[in-house]
Amino acid sequence: MTTTKEKAIALCRVSTQGQANDGNLVPQQQNVQRAADTLGVDLVKVWALAVSSRKGKNLKRKDLIEMLDYCKRYSSVKYLIVDEVDRFMRSIEEYYWWKMEFKRINVRLIHANRPDIDPDDDRTVFDELIDVYRAEQSNNERIHKTPEKMMAKIRVGYYPSNPHTGYKTSDIPGFHLPDEPNWSAMRNAFKAMIAGECDISEGLKRATKDGLRTKNYGPKAVGGKTIDMYRWKNLMMDDYYCGVVRLKDWPVVNRDGIHKPMITPEEHEILVAIAKNKGKRFIVDRNNPEFLLSNEAECADCVLANKPYPRLVGYWQNNGQTKNFKRYRRYRCRTCNLGVRQETFHAGVTEELTKLLLSDEQRDKLKKHMRKVWSSYEVERMERARIALGRVQLLKNKKSDAMDSYVAEQDVEMKHEIKEKIDTLKLEIAEAEKIAAEAQDFEKDFDEFIGYAFDIMDNLGTKWWQEDKATMRVYKQMLFPRGIQLSQDKKVYIPEFSVIYRYASTKIAPEGADFTRLEGPVRLELTTRGLKGLCSTN
Repeated sequence: MTTTKEKAIALCRVSTQGQANDGNLVPQQQNVQRAADTLGVDLVKVWALAVSSRKGKNLKRKDLIEMLDYCKRYSSVKYLIVDEVDRFMRSIEEYYWWKMEFKRINVRLIHANRPDIDPDDDRTVFDELIDVYRAEQSNNERIHKTPEKMMAKIRVGYYPSNPHTGYKTSDIPGFHLPDEPNWSAMRNAFKAMIAGECDISEGLKRATKDGLRTKNYGPKAVGGKTIDMYRWKNLMMDDYYCGVVRLKDWPVVNRDGIHKPMITPEEHEILVAIAKNKGKRFIVDRNNPEFLLSNEAECADCVLANKPYPRLVGYWQNNGQTKNFKRYRRYRCRTCNLGVRQETFHAGVTEELTKLLLSDEQRDKLKKHMRKVWSSYEVERMERARIALGRVQLLKNKKSDAMDSYVAEQDVEMKHEIKEKIDTLKLEIAEAEKIAAEAQDFEKDFDEFIGYAFDIMDNLGTKWWQEDKATMRVYKQMLFPRGIQLSQDKKVYIPEFSVIYRYASTKIAPEGADFTRLEGPVRLELTTRGLKGLCSTN
Protein backbone atom coordinates (compact mmCIF):
# COMPACT_ATOMS: atom_id res chain seq x y z
CA MET A 1 0.00 0.00 0.00
CA THR A 2 1.42 3.40 -1.02
CA THR A 3 1.30 6.17 1.60
CA THR A 4 0.79 9.72 0.36
CA LYS A 5 3.60 11.98 1.56
CA GLU A 6 2.44 14.99 3.57
CA LYS A 7 3.06 18.45 2.13
CA ALA A 8 4.09 21.80 3.54
CA ILE A 9 4.15 25.45 2.52
CA ALA A 10 6.52 28.10 3.81
CA LEU A 11 6.68 31.83 4.46
CA CYS A 12 9.91 33.83 4.06
CA ARG A 13 9.39 37.50 4.92
CA VAL A 14 11.37 40.73 5.22
CA SER A 15 10.01 44.19 6.04
CA THR A 16 11.27 46.23 3.09
CA GLN A 17 12.10 45.74 -0.57
CA GLY A 18 15.61 46.97 0.15
CA GLN A 19 16.15 44.04 2.52
CA ALA A 20 14.85 41.67 -0.15
CA ASN A 21 17.21 43.16 -2.73
CA ASP A 22 20.11 42.65 -0.31
CA GLY A 23 19.45 38.89 -0.32
CA ASN A 24 17.97 38.54 3.18
CA LEU A 25 15.32 36.11 1.92
CA VAL A 26 17.85 33.51 0.75
CA PRO A 27 18.93 32.24 4.22
CA GLN A 28 15.27 31.93 5.23
CA GLN A 29 14.50 29.85 2.14
CA GLN A 30 17.40 27.55 2.95
CA ASN A 31 16.26 27.16 6.58
CA VAL A 32 12.64 26.30 5.74
CA GLN A 33 13.83 23.72 3.18
CA ARG A 34 16.03 22.06 5.83
CA ALA A 35 13.07 22.03 8.22
CA ALA A 36 10.89 20.34 5.59
CA ASP A 37 13.60 17.72 5.05
CA THR A 38 13.76 17.11 8.81
CA LEU A 39 9.98 16.64 8.96
CA GLY A 40 10.08 14.38 5.91
CA VAL A 41 7.50 16.43 3.96
CA ASP A 42 7.40 17.93 0.48
CA LEU A 43 7.75 21.70 0.41
CA VAL A 44 5.29 22.46 -2.40
CA LYS A 45 5.15 26.26 -2.31
CA VAL A 46 7.08 29.14 -0.73
CA TRP A 47 5.86 32.70 -0.26
CA ALA A 48 8.97 34.92 -0.32
CA LEU A 49 8.14 38.61 -0.12
CA ALA A 50 8.65 42.02 1.51
CA VAL A 51 5.71 42.98 3.72
CA SER A 52 5.28 44.75 7.05
CA SER A 53 4.20 42.68 10.07
CA ARG A 54 3.54 45.62 12.40
CA LYS A 55 0.83 45.22 14.99
CA GLY A 56 -2.62 45.97 13.59
CA LYS A 57 -1.74 45.23 9.96
CA ASN A 58 -1.70 41.44 9.97
CA LEU A 59 -5.38 40.45 9.90
CA LYS A 60 -5.72 41.64 6.29
CA ARG A 61 -2.31 40.59 5.01
CA LYS A 62 -2.71 39.29 1.46
CA ASP A 63 0.07 36.70 1.77
CA LEU A 64 -1.53 35.04 4.80
CA ILE A 65 -4.99 35.09 3.22
CA GLU A 66 -3.57 33.45 0.07
CA MET A 67 -1.77 30.80 2.15
CA LEU A 68 -4.93 30.00 4.12
CA ASP A 69 -6.96 29.65 0.92
CA TYR A 70 -4.26 27.41 -0.57
CA CYS A 71 -4.35 25.10 2.44
CA LYS A 72 -8.16 24.90 2.27
CA ARG A 73 -7.95 24.00 -1.41
CA TYR A 74 -5.23 21.35 -0.91
CA SER A 75 -5.99 19.30 2.20
CA SER A 76 -2.70 17.40 1.83
CA VAL A 77 -0.86 20.47 3.13
CA LYS A 78 -0.30 19.86 6.84
CA TYR A 79 2.49 22.29 7.75
CA LEU A 80 3.20 26.01 7.50
CA ILE A 81 6.93 26.58 8.03
CA VAL A 82 8.45 29.97 8.98
CA ASP A 83 12.09 30.66 9.76
CA GLU A 84 11.46 32.27 13.17
CA VAL A 85 8.55 33.75 15.12
CA ASP A 86 9.15 37.35 14.01
CA ARG A 87 9.20 36.25 10.35
CA PHE A 88 5.54 35.27 10.80
CA MET A 89 4.50 38.49 12.58
CA ARG A 90 5.27 40.77 15.54
CA SER A 91 1.95 40.85 17.39
CA ILE A 92 0.86 38.44 20.15
CA GLU A 93 -2.89 38.64 19.49
CA GLU A 94 -2.59 38.42 15.71
CA TYR A 95 0.01 35.65 15.92
CA TYR A 96 -2.27 33.33 17.87
CA TRP A 97 -5.33 34.36 15.84
CA TRP A 98 -3.65 33.26 12.61
CA LYS A 99 -2.19 30.16 14.28
CA MET A 100 -5.73 29.08 15.24
CA GLU A 101 -7.04 29.85 11.73
CA PHE A 102 -4.53 27.40 10.27
CA LYS A 103 -5.10 24.89 13.08
CA ARG A 104 -8.83 24.78 12.24
CA ILE A 105 -7.96 23.32 8.84
CA ASN A 106 -5.38 20.92 10.36
CA VAL A 107 -2.31 22.92 9.36
CA ARG A 108 0.40 23.12 12.02
CA LEU A 109 2.69 26.16 12.37
CA ILE A 110 6.36 25.10 12.46
CA HIS A 111 9.47 27.20 13.21
CA ALA A 112 12.44 26.23 11.06
CA ASN A 113 14.90 26.56 13.95
CA ARG A 114 12.89 23.99 15.99
CA PRO A 115 10.99 21.78 13.54
CA ASP A 116 10.83 18.49 15.46
CA ILE A 117 9.67 19.55 18.94
CA ASP A 118 6.35 18.48 20.51
CA PRO A 119 3.91 21.39 20.05
CA ASP A 120 1.88 20.35 23.12
CA ASP A 121 4.83 20.22 25.50
CA ASP A 122 4.53 22.80 28.30
CA ARG A 123 8.07 24.04 27.81
CA THR A 124 7.51 24.40 24.06
CA VAL A 125 4.32 26.42 24.60
CA PHE A 126 6.10 28.69 27.08
CA ASP A 127 9.15 29.24 24.82
CA GLU A 128 6.88 30.08 21.90
CA LEU A 129 4.98 32.65 23.98
CA ILE A 130 8.26 34.27 25.09
CA ASP A 131 9.48 34.46 21.47
CA VAL A 132 6.22 36.08 20.34
CA TYR A 133 6.38 38.53 23.25
CA ARG A 134 9.96 39.50 22.33
CA ALA A 135 8.94 40.00 18.70
CA GLU A 136 6.14 42.40 19.72
CA GLN A 137 8.41 44.29 22.13
CA SER A 138 11.02 44.65 19.40
CA ASN A 139 8.32 46.05 17.13
CA ASN A 140 7.19 48.52 19.81
CA GLU A 141 10.76 49.67 20.31
CA ARG A 142 11.15 50.30 16.58
CA ILE A 143 7.90 52.27 16.48
CA HIS A 144 9.12 54.66 19.18
CA LYS A 145 12.77 54.92 18.15
CA THR A 146 12.43 55.20 14.38
CA PRO A 147 10.44 58.48 14.30
CA GLU A 148 12.89 60.13 16.70
CA LYS A 149 15.85 59.08 14.54
CA MET A 150 14.11 60.36 11.43
CA MET A 151 13.23 63.66 13.12
CA ALA A 152 16.89 64.04 14.10
CA LYS A 153 17.79 63.69 10.43
CA ILE A 154 15.24 66.34 9.47
CA ARG A 155 16.78 68.75 12.00
CA VAL A 156 20.06 68.72 10.08
CA GLY A 157 18.45 68.94 6.66
CA TYR A 158 18.00 65.32 5.52
CA TYR A 159 14.75 64.09 3.98
CA PRO A 160 14.41 60.52 5.36
CA SER A 161 11.90 59.27 2.80
CA ASN A 162 11.56 58.66 -0.93
CA PRO A 163 12.81 61.49 -3.17
CA HIS A 164 10.26 64.00 -4.43
CA THR A 165 9.59 64.33 -8.14
CA GLY A 166 12.61 66.09 -9.62
CA TYR A 167 15.10 64.52 -7.21
CA LYS A 168 16.94 61.22 -6.87
CA THR A 169 18.83 59.36 -4.16
CA SER A 170 22.56 59.80 -3.60
CA ASP A 171 25.30 57.81 -1.87
CA ILE A 172 24.24 59.45 1.40
CA PRO A 173 20.79 58.32 2.67
CA GLY A 174 18.38 61.25 2.92
CA PHE A 175 20.51 63.56 0.76
CA HIS A 176 18.72 63.90 -2.57
CA LEU A 177 20.20 65.29 -5.77
CA PRO A 178 18.55 66.98 -8.78
CA ASP A 179 17.17 64.37 -11.18
CA GLU A 180 17.44 65.54 -14.77
CA PRO A 181 15.53 66.27 -16.91
CA ASN A 182 12.75 66.44 -14.29
CA TRP A 183 14.50 69.00 -12.08
CA SER A 184 15.19 71.54 -14.84
CA ALA A 185 11.79 70.97 -16.47
CA MET A 186 9.96 71.73 -13.22
CA ARG A 187 12.18 74.66 -12.27
CA ASN A 188 11.85 76.35 -15.66
CA ALA A 189 8.06 75.91 -15.64
CA PHE A 190 7.79 77.22 -12.05
CA LYS A 191 9.90 80.29 -12.90
CA ALA A 192 7.82 80.99 -16.01
CA MET A 193 4.55 80.85 -14.05
CA ILE A 194 5.97 83.06 -11.29
CA ALA A 195 7.07 85.65 -13.84
CA GLY A 196 3.61 85.60 -15.42
CA GLU A 197 4.89 84.23 -18.73
CA CYS A 198 2.33 81.42 -18.71
CA ASP A 199 -0.60 80.03 -16.74
CA ILE A 200 -0.83 76.67 -14.93
CA SER A 201 -1.89 74.69 -17.99
CA GLU A 202 0.85 76.14 -20.16
CA GLY A 203 3.39 75.57 -17.38
CA LEU A 204 2.45 71.89 -17.21
CA LYS A 205 2.69 71.60 -21.01
CA ARG A 206 6.16 73.15 -20.99
CA ALA A 207 7.38 70.85 -18.21
CA THR A 208 5.97 67.78 -19.98
CA LYS A 209 7.59 68.83 -23.25
CA ASP A 210 10.93 69.25 -21.45
CA GLY A 211 10.77 65.66 -20.19
CA LEU A 212 8.90 65.73 -16.86
CA ARG A 213 7.77 62.20 -15.98
CA THR A 214 6.86 60.27 -12.84
CA LYS A 215 9.45 58.13 -11.06
CA ASN A 216 8.92 54.70 -9.54
CA TYR A 217 9.88 55.73 -5.99
CA GLY A 218 7.54 54.36 -3.35
CA PRO A 219 5.37 51.22 -3.16
CA LYS A 220 2.50 52.62 -5.25
CA ALA A 221 4.43 54.81 -7.69
CA VAL A 222 4.46 54.10 -11.43
CA GLY A 223 7.37 55.52 -13.38
CA GLY A 224 7.49 57.00 -16.86
CA LYS A 225 4.00 58.52 -16.83
CA THR A 226 3.09 62.15 -17.54
CA ILE A 227 1.95 64.38 -14.67
CA ASP A 228 -1.77 65.27 -14.56
CA MET A 229 -3.14 68.67 -13.46
CA TYR A 230 -4.09 67.48 -9.96
CA ARG A 231 -0.56 66.24 -9.31
CA TRP A 232 0.94 69.37 -10.91
CA LYS A 233 -0.92 71.65 -8.50
CA ASN A 234 0.25 69.53 -5.55
CA LEU A 235 3.84 69.90 -6.74
CA MET A 236 3.39 73.67 -6.98
CA MET A 237 2.16 73.83 -3.36
CA ASP A 238 4.90 71.56 -1.96
CA ASP A 239 7.36 73.70 0.03
CA TYR A 240 10.06 71.01 -0.34
CA TYR A 241 10.95 72.71 -3.62
CA CYS A 242 11.89 75.94 -1.79
CA GLY A 243 14.20 74.12 0.65
CA VAL A 244 11.79 73.06 3.42
CA VAL A 245 12.10 69.55 4.88
CA ARG A 246 9.18 68.09 6.80
CA LEU A 247 7.14 64.90 7.11
CA LYS A 248 3.38 64.87 7.53
CA ASP A 249 2.06 65.22 11.11
CA TRP A 250 5.55 65.53 12.60
CA PRO A 251 6.40 68.63 14.65
CA VAL A 252 9.92 69.05 13.23
CA VAL A 253 10.34 71.41 10.27
CA ASN A 254 13.69 72.45 8.75
CA ARG A 255 13.45 75.40 6.37
CA ASP A 256 17.05 75.00 5.24
CA GLY A 257 17.27 71.48 3.84
CA ILE A 258 20.55 70.27 2.36
CA HIS A 259 18.97 69.46 -1.02
CA LYS A 260 19.25 72.02 -3.82
CA PRO A 261 16.02 74.08 -3.92
CA MET A 262 14.30 74.97 -7.19
CA ILE A 263 12.78 78.26 -6.03
CA THR A 264 12.91 80.74 -3.12
CA PRO A 265 10.32 80.83 -0.29
CA GLU A 266 8.91 84.06 -1.74
CA GLU A 267 8.48 82.43 -5.13
CA HIS A 268 6.82 79.45 -3.45
CA GLU A 269 4.17 81.78 -2.00
CA ILE A 270 3.36 82.98 -5.50
CA LEU A 271 3.08 79.39 -6.80
CA VAL A 272 0.73 78.47 -3.95
CA ALA A 273 -1.46 81.48 -4.74
CA ILE A 274 -1.55 80.52 -8.43
CA ALA A 275 -2.35 76.88 -7.63
CA LYS A 276 -5.23 77.96 -5.38
CA ASN A 277 -6.65 80.03 -8.25
CA LYS A 278 -6.27 83.31 -6.43
CA GLY A 279 -4.70 84.85 -9.49
CA LYS A 280 -1.81 86.28 -7.52
CA ARG A 281 1.21 86.75 -9.82
CA PHE A 282 3.41 88.87 -7.60
CA ILE A 283 3.95 89.89 -3.98
CA VAL A 284 2.79 93.42 -3.24
CA ASP A 285 5.57 95.50 -1.70
CA ARG A 286 3.97 98.08 0.60
CA ASN A 287 7.30 99.42 1.84
CA ASN A 288 7.85 102.78 0.13
CA PRO A 289 11.65 103.30 0.02
CA GLU A 290 11.16 107.09 -0.13
CA PHE A 291 9.53 107.12 3.33
CA LEU A 292 11.48 104.62 5.43
CA LEU A 293 9.81 105.57 8.71
CA SER A 294 6.26 105.57 7.36
CA ASN A 295 4.14 103.48 9.80
CA GLU A 296 7.28 102.94 11.94
CA ALA A 297 6.99 106.04 14.15
CA GLU A 298 4.13 107.46 16.21
CA CYS A 299 2.71 110.73 17.48
CA ALA A 300 3.60 111.04 21.19
CA ASP A 301 0.40 112.90 22.20
CA CYS A 302 -1.89 110.47 20.36
CA VAL A 303 -0.15 107.50 21.97
CA LEU A 304 -0.54 109.11 25.40
CA ALA A 305 -4.23 109.77 24.70
CA ASN A 306 -4.65 106.17 23.52
CA LYS A 307 -6.05 107.25 20.16
CA PRO A 308 -6.64 104.55 17.53
CA TYR A 309 -4.28 105.62 14.68
CA PRO A 310 -1.20 107.36 16.12
CA ARG A 311 1.26 106.28 13.41
CA LEU A 312 3.10 108.69 11.15
CA VAL A 313 2.72 108.21 7.39
CA GLY A 314 4.81 109.69 4.59
CA TYR A 315 3.44 111.93 1.86
CA TRP A 316 4.49 114.50 -0.72
CA GLN A 317 3.65 118.21 -0.28
CA ASN A 318 4.25 120.99 -2.80
CA ASN A 319 4.66 124.76 -2.32
CA GLY A 320 1.55 125.56 -4.37
CA GLN A 321 3.47 127.65 -6.89
CA THR A 322 3.42 127.15 -10.62
CA LYS A 323 6.56 129.06 -11.61
CA ASN A 324 8.87 127.82 -8.82
CA PHE A 325 7.22 124.48 -8.17
CA LYS A 326 8.80 122.38 -5.41
CA ARG A 327 7.88 119.17 -3.65
CA TYR A 328 8.77 118.17 -0.10
CA ARG A 329 8.73 114.85 1.70
CA ARG A 330 6.86 115.02 4.98
CA TYR A 331 5.41 112.81 7.70
CA ARG A 332 2.08 113.40 9.41
CA CYS A 333 0.05 111.75 12.17
CA ARG A 334 -2.96 109.86 10.83
CA THR A 335 -5.11 111.12 13.72
CA CYS A 336 -4.15 114.71 14.58
CA ASN A 337 -2.29 115.57 11.33
CA LEU A 338 0.79 116.78 13.22
CA GLY A 339 3.40 117.12 10.44
CA VAL A 340 7.17 117.40 10.09
CA ARG A 341 9.61 117.64 7.18
CA GLN A 342 11.29 114.32 6.43
CA GLU A 343 14.85 115.65 6.63
CA THR A 344 14.11 117.19 10.04
CA PHE A 345 12.63 113.99 11.44
CA HIS A 346 15.37 111.76 9.98
CA ALA A 347 18.08 114.08 11.36
CA GLY A 348 16.54 113.76 14.82
CA VAL A 349 16.57 109.97 14.62
CA THR A 350 20.20 110.01 13.40
CA GLU A 351 21.16 112.21 16.36
CA GLU A 352 19.61 109.74 18.80
CA LEU A 353 21.41 106.85 17.12
CA THR A 354 24.82 108.55 17.30
CA LYS A 355 24.38 109.08 21.04
CA LEU A 356 24.15 105.35 21.68
CA LEU A 357 27.51 104.12 22.98
CA LEU A 358 28.75 100.57 23.46
CA SER A 359 31.25 100.30 26.31
CA ASP A 360 34.10 97.76 26.36
CA GLU A 361 32.43 95.89 29.20
CA GLN A 362 29.16 95.66 27.30
CA ARG A 363 31.04 94.62 24.17
CA ASP A 364 32.74 91.74 26.02
CA LYS A 365 29.46 90.57 27.55
CA LEU A 366 27.71 90.69 24.22
CA LYS A 367 30.47 88.70 22.56
CA LYS A 368 30.34 86.11 25.33
CA HIS A 369 26.61 85.57 24.95
CA MET A 370 26.78 85.67 21.16
CA ARG A 371 29.36 82.88 21.41
CA LYS A 372 26.92 80.87 23.50
CA VAL A 373 24.18 81.35 20.91
CA TRP A 374 26.59 80.55 18.07
CA SER A 375 27.58 77.26 19.69
CA SER A 376 24.00 76.00 19.31
CA TYR A 377 24.39 76.40 15.55
CA GLU A 378 27.79 74.69 15.47
CA VAL A 379 26.17 71.34 16.27
CA GLU A 380 24.27 71.51 13.00
CA ARG A 381 27.32 72.81 11.16
CA MET A 382 29.43 69.94 12.49
CA GLU A 383 26.87 67.45 11.20
CA ARG A 384 26.92 69.10 7.79
CA ALA A 385 30.70 69.00 7.81
CA ARG A 386 30.59 65.30 8.63
CA ILE A 387 28.21 64.72 5.72
CA ALA A 388 30.42 66.72 3.36
CA LEU A 389 33.57 64.86 4.43
CA GLY A 390 31.78 61.55 4.00
CA ARG A 391 30.82 62.50 0.46
CA VAL A 392 34.43 63.48 -0.29
CA GLN A 393 35.62 60.07 0.88
CA LEU A 394 32.97 58.26 -1.17
CA LEU A 395 33.98 60.15 -4.29
CA LYS A 396 37.66 59.45 -3.67
CA ASN A 397 36.91 55.74 -3.30
CA LYS A 398 35.02 55.80 -6.58
CA LYS A 399 37.92 57.60 -8.23
CA SER A 400 40.39 55.02 -6.87
CA ASP A 401 38.25 52.14 -8.19
CA ALA A 402 37.94 53.86 -11.56
CA MET A 403 41.72 54.34 -11.79
CA ASP A 404 42.28 50.66 -11.00
CA SER A 405 39.82 49.78 -13.77
CA TYR A 406 41.60 52.15 -16.14
CA VAL A 407 44.97 50.46 -15.52
CA ALA A 408 43.53 46.96 -15.92
CA GLU A 409 41.36 47.70 -18.98
CA GLN A 410 42.80 46.74 -22.38
CA ASP A 411 40.04 48.01 -24.64
CA VAL A 412 40.89 51.52 -25.93
CA GLU A 413 37.28 52.70 -26.12
CA MET A 414 36.54 51.50 -22.60
CA LYS A 415 39.69 53.20 -21.29
CA HIS A 416 38.47 56.47 -22.85
CA GLU A 417 35.09 56.16 -21.10
CA ILE A 418 36.76 55.36 -17.77
CA LYS A 419 39.06 58.39 -18.17
CA GLU A 420 36.02 60.65 -18.72
CA LYS A 421 34.48 59.24 -15.57
CA ILE A 422 37.70 59.93 -13.62
CA ASP A 423 37.76 63.53 -14.85
CA THR A 424 34.16 64.01 -13.76
CA LEU A 425 34.94 62.54 -10.33
CA LYS A 426 37.88 64.93 -9.95
CA LEU A 427 35.59 67.91 -10.48
CA GLU A 428 33.03 66.52 -8.04
CA ILE A 429 35.78 65.90 -5.45
CA ALA A 430 37.05 69.48 -5.78
CA GLU A 431 33.55 70.86 -5.29
CA ALA A 432 32.82 68.55 -2.35
CA GLU A 433 36.14 69.47 -0.67
CA LYS A 434 35.30 73.15 -1.02
CA ILE A 435 31.92 72.60 0.64
CA ALA A 436 33.54 70.54 3.41
CA ALA A 437 36.17 73.22 4.07
CA GLU A 438 33.54 75.93 4.30
CA ALA A 439 31.42 73.79 6.64
CA GLN A 440 34.37 73.23 9.01
CA ASP A 441 35.45 76.86 9.28
CA PHE A 442 33.32 77.63 12.35
CA GLU A 443 35.65 80.15 13.99
CA LYS A 444 36.13 82.20 10.83
CA ASP A 445 32.38 82.46 10.38
CA PHE A 446 31.93 83.52 14.00
CA ASP A 447 34.63 86.20 13.73
CA GLU A 448 33.05 87.53 10.54
CA PHE A 449 29.65 87.59 12.22
CA ILE A 450 30.98 89.41 15.29
CA GLY A 451 32.82 91.92 13.12
CA TYR A 452 29.71 92.55 11.06
CA ALA A 453 27.49 92.89 14.14
CA PHE A 454 29.80 95.30 16.01
CA ASP A 455 30.36 97.37 12.87
CA ILE A 456 26.62 97.98 12.71
CA MET A 457 26.35 98.69 16.43
CA ASP A 458 29.25 101.17 16.37
CA ASN A 459 27.96 103.05 13.33
CA LEU A 460 24.22 103.01 13.74
CA GLY A 461 23.89 106.64 12.67
CA THR A 462 24.81 105.68 9.09
CA LYS A 463 24.07 101.92 9.00
CA TRP A 464 20.43 102.49 10.02
CA TRP A 465 19.56 104.25 6.77
CA GLN A 466 21.39 101.73 4.59
CA GLU A 467 19.16 98.82 5.55
CA ASP A 468 15.84 97.83 4.02
CA LYS A 469 12.64 98.55 5.89
CA ALA A 470 12.23 95.03 7.29
CA THR A 471 15.74 95.09 8.82
CA MET A 472 15.19 98.63 10.10
CA ARG A 473 12.05 97.41 11.85
CA VAL A 474 14.11 94.73 13.65
CA TYR A 475 16.70 97.33 14.70
CA LYS A 476 13.93 99.56 16.03
CA GLN A 477 12.49 96.72 18.12
CA MET A 478 15.91 96.02 19.67
CA LEU A 479 17.07 99.61 20.19
CA PHE A 480 13.80 101.36 21.00
CA PRO A 481 11.48 98.81 22.68
CA ARG A 482 8.64 101.35 22.92
CA GLY A 483 9.22 102.79 19.48
CA ILE A 484 10.06 106.20 18.00
CA GLN A 485 7.72 109.13 18.64
CA LEU A 486 7.24 112.72 17.45
CA SER A 487 6.44 115.34 20.10
CA GLN A 488 4.23 118.39 19.58
CA ASP A 489 7.32 120.62 19.20
CA LYS A 490 8.39 118.33 16.32
CA LYS A 491 11.28 116.74 18.18
CA VAL A 492 12.18 113.06 18.11
CA TYR A 493 11.13 111.49 21.40
CA ILE A 494 12.42 108.07 22.54
CA PRO A 495 10.39 106.69 25.49
CA GLU A 496 12.81 103.83 26.19
CA PHE A 497 16.31 102.81 25.09
CA SER A 498 17.76 99.32 24.86
CA VAL A 499 19.85 98.05 27.77
CA ILE A 500 22.57 97.06 25.28
CA TYR A 501 23.80 100.65 25.02
CA ARG A 502 24.37 103.55 27.35
CA TYR A 503 23.28 107.04 26.33
CA ALA A 504 25.98 109.63 25.62
CA SER A 505 24.78 111.83 28.51
CA THR A 506 25.29 109.07 31.12
CA LYS A 507 28.55 107.75 32.56
CA ILE A 508 27.61 104.12 33.23
CA ALA A 509 25.39 101.47 31.72
CA PRO A 510 21.78 101.32 32.93
CA GLU A 511 21.47 99.56 36.26
CA GLY A 512 19.95 96.09 36.01
CA ALA A 513 21.02 95.38 32.44
CA ASP A 514 20.52 91.63 32.06
CA PHE A 515 22.61 90.20 29.22
CA THR A 516 21.38 86.64 29.71
CA ARG A 517 18.24 87.67 27.86
CA LEU A 518 20.27 88.16 24.72
CA GLU A 519 20.35 84.43 23.99
CA GLY A 520 18.19 83.21 21.14
CA PRO A 521 18.54 82.28 17.49
CA VAL A 522 16.01 84.73 16.08
CA ARG A 523 16.37 88.11 17.74
CA LEU A 524 17.32 89.87 20.95
CA GLU A 525 14.39 90.06 23.33
CA LEU A 526 14.82 93.10 25.53
CA THR A 527 12.54 93.51 28.50
CA THR A 528 14.56 95.46 31.07
CA ARG A 529 13.85 99.19 31.01
CA GLY A 530 16.67 101.58 30.26
CA LEU A 531 16.77 105.35 30.08
CA LYS A 532 13.45 107.02 29.41
CA GLY A 533 12.05 110.29 28.18
CA LEU A 534 15.09 111.39 26.15
CA CYS A 535 14.46 113.91 23.39
CA SER A 536 16.59 115.02 20.47
CA THR A 537 17.74 118.65 20.50
CA ASN A 538 16.99 119.04 16.81
